[in-house]
Amino acid sequence: MEIAKRFAEFVVDTEFRDLDKSVIEQVKKLTLKEVMGILVGSTAPTSKKILQYAKSNLGKPECGVYGCGFKTDVEQAALLNGFFGHASEMEDDQFPGGGISDVTTWPALLTVAEKCKLSGQDAIVALYVGQEMQNRIAMWAAEGTDAIGICNLPFIGIYGATACCAKAYELTKEQTMAAFGLAMVQGLGYIHTWGTDAHFWESATVCRNAVTNALIAKAGASSNPVIAKSLDMLTGGDKNIQFDKMTEGLGQAPYYTNNTWIKKWGFCFFTHNYVDVLNDLMKNNKIKNDDIKEVVVHFDELRAIVDRSEPKNAEDSRFSIQHILASQMLHGECGLGTCTEAAVHDPAIAELRKKVKVQYHPEYPKRYYSGEGRVDVKLRNGKVLTGALDQPYGATKYPLSMDQVVEIYCKYCKGILSPAHIERTKDIILNMDNEPDLLELIDIVTYRHLVR
Repeated sequence: MEIAKRFAEFVVDTEFRDLDKSVIEQVKKLTLKEVMGILVGSTAPTSKKILQYAKSNLGKPECGVYGCGFKTDVEQAALLNGFFGHASEMEDDQFPGGGISDVTTWPALLTVAEKCKLSGQDAIVALYVGQEMQNRIAMWAAEGTDAIGICNLPFIGIYGATACCAKAYELTKEQTMAAFGLAMVQGLGYIHTWGTDAHFWESATVCRNAVTNALIAKAGASSNPVIAKSLDMLTGGDKNIQFDKMTEGLGQAPYYTNNTWIKKWGFCFFTHNYVDVLNDLMKNNKIKNDDIKEVVVHFDELRAIVDRSEPKNAEDSRFSIQHILASQMLHGECGLGTCTEAAVHDPAIAELRKKVKVQYHPEYPKRYYSGEGRVDVKLRNGKVLTGALDQPYGATKYPLSMDQVVEIYCKYCKGILSPAHIERTKDIILNMDNEPDLLELIDIVTYRHLVR
């Protein structure tokens, strides 16, 4: 219970003046990414399924649904926005940390920000305390969760999302601890769901449940927030998780929020460093896909989840190293068209998928993102080009500038928002700390002008 107490104190006591400039900058970058990701996800074919369910069960009109032009109750809006944010596969993750992500914290808080009419500064603080809490827990718990197929995004993301909502609803320290105990029984996630709608549902329910946790804790619900015990039991009790590290130096540098890696493309992060290496090798050596005989990628055992030589559909292709590298070889870049039904059934990409071979290394640790990220490109002339990146561009070793993140935002919002709305929303986000509220941003991205 000591961990919950320390985090509750951190959530309640943290104010905007306590935040480091680097944290504010990172929160703005992640806000750009998540607003864009939720919008892109709202257009995804998979999102039609959850919208069909939601529109037949509309609650009272409290909060807007991104890209859809209607309102529903705050919990269902968080559910939908959370599903969209993940359906785009543009979420940003932390490694080590079992892939803990901003797709639990941001959709929940950005929805509640409308309900609570939070100022930009209040939103930044709430996002920071939630992301910091979940990143810290995940960083040290991943030692036990990675190897057994646990996806920390919901298992631990539920704490971050709940912390965001607790801050937004101004819970006391006691109420915040109670909310953490409620969170403890409401987040589930497994690596085996990747490539299915259930993976998006994992994070969507976390966003909804986080709102519920805060509301019922504020109403007086009790719980037993033994976070350490629950994680110990989850991982078998024999992983020697360093629980004391989770709150060590809390509120001070180094800030775990800044460990969040920023995604450039809408497919599984496990593939991103290989795309970067292949892109560098092809550009630096001026080679085309016709010059390539074979591409060998060197995998740790957990990356077997993205070893899918014949993806069945668009969602499956987001977790296929063969498909993604084939698309990169053919087009010289990845983007919104990489993981579509048309791309999956493109004969040229299907043929190039055959060139991609996977070599496993059992000596690599059984951890997410272990190994060197090595790619060998074997050319038809007999030459072999080799490159490696243990992290992709956008990770902590190779961070993206604000200008680069803005470029990603504008690129993917094109065709969803008007050019004027892209520019205006971008400016609001970059100026969040001076905005009295975020209602104009929310009006634009939820298509309030469509509401009748």
